[in-house]
Amino acid sequence: MLRFIVRVLLTALLFCFIFPKIAGGVQFHGQFWPDGLIYAGVFAIVAHLVNFVIRFALAAFSVATLGLGLLIVIPSVLFGFWLLPAIQLQVFAHFFPEQFTVSGWGSAIWGGLLLMIVNTITATVSSTKSSTESRAK
Repeated sequence: MLRFIVRVLLTALLFCFIFPKIAGGVQFHGQFWPDGLIYAGVFAIVAHLVNFVIRFALAAFSVATLGLGLLIVIPSVLFGFWLLPAIQLQVFAHFFPEQFTVSGWGSAIWGGLLLMIVNTITATVSSTKSSTESRAK
């Protein structure tokens, strides 16, 4: 739960302050409080749903091709993992155009890379903390 709260806070900071400076085509139209935090929480839910749909589609494709589709899926996931946050940003901008705009795929990719860094940091800190707690027991 703490990891989710930290991720939402960092995503809200990205939306309000960092995206307009670094990824110029990604714009959030609102204040940090409460708009940024609310939409960061909504973004976390949308991102989770996008991940679920993509994983389900890949699993269905693998089953439908009797596993031969994995010859296509695995290399595309290995080389295209950085596109998933960009797709999440584009989907979010599609559903909330009055609050969040993405000018193109280039901006979405830069914003997605920043999101991927935040997600990696929060996941790493969380896993390091849980492994330290398990060793203490």
